[in-house]
Amino acid sequence: MSQGEQPPSPPLPPSYREGLGVTRVSLVVNAGLAVAKMTVGYAAHSQALIADGLHSLADLTSDVAGLVGFKLAAKPGDADHPYGHHRYVSLACLFIAGMVLVFCAVLIWTSARNLMEHASVVPGWPALVVAAGAMVVKEVLCRYVSWKARVLKSRVLAAAALDHRADVLASLLAVVAIAAAHIGGPSWAFLDKAVGLALGGYLAMQGAKIFRQACADLLDAAPEEAILNDLREHILAVPGALAYHDFRARRLGDVYEVDLHLQVEPDLTVEAGHDIASGVKRAILKRHPEVFEVLIHLEPASRGHLKREGVYDEKPEVKAKVG
Repeated sequence: MSQGEQPPSPPLPPSYREGLGVTRVSLVVNAGLAVAKMTVGYAAHSQALIADGLHSLADLTSDVAGLVGFKLAAKPGDADHPYGHHRYVSLACLFIAGMVLVFCAVLIWTSARNLMEHASVVPGWPALVVAAGAMVVKEVLCRYVSWKARVLKSRVLAAAALDHRADVLASLLAVVAIAAAHIGGPSWAFLDKAVGLALGGYLAMQGAKIFRQACADLLDAAPEEAILNDLREHILAVPGALAYHDFRARRLGDVYEVDLHLQVEPDLTVEAGHDIASGVKRAILKRHPEVFEVLIHLEPASRGHLKREGVYDEKPEVKAKVG
């Protein structure tokens, strides 16, 4: 590498590449459902189906935010952003949460206002057919996005799957409300409007959850203990890695950045110690594609540097040095 040449950027995480494709599928589906629900809901006088269509419209906006987030996060680091652009994914999650919360506020207000009206109109049968069909379509999409979110360990896709699940519930409630209005007549037609209140409360809780997670990522909150343990279990398995401390990880969008202090034999050459540290880095990156960078500070495993921590009990030679 010539002087002044920048090191090559790490390969893009799979969550960015595949997340774009998944989000495009979701965008097309939500666009079609939003048009169908709102058109038929208006023609069939179904407040529940119109509210469901508004939710699909909010999902459409969230999909656009997800696409923008993935595209911007995939940009390599530059002089102004030396650590990359991964936090755009967290910003996309924050935007999605904001859209869900705004939708909830509008839905609750509209539903409460409509409930105070005396007129009760039984929705037409087309509203029931569209609501039932939309429920099936969104259930399939929800399962697909949820599966991709687990495989890719993507926070954005997990948030999108949660939004799809809420849409499935919205369609289910719309089916129940419209069917009840047809069975019970005008006296039960209020259920079609009351559905909006129940849906608004449920979605508000889900939106608050997504919002809290996105804020935690932007504030560098530590990942869950299970994730930390899964990441650091590969360190001492590398030959020559005697101990470590100050292990930390933080989430940058859909990826993690890890740093730690690694201890090796004091009499090793700098090159030999560097090889061990490189082995630890390769072990973590190989088993965890969601990890984007591993920063390792090398230290001698002498009495002045070793610290009594539980991980060191795994290697008797290190435990003996600590005393």
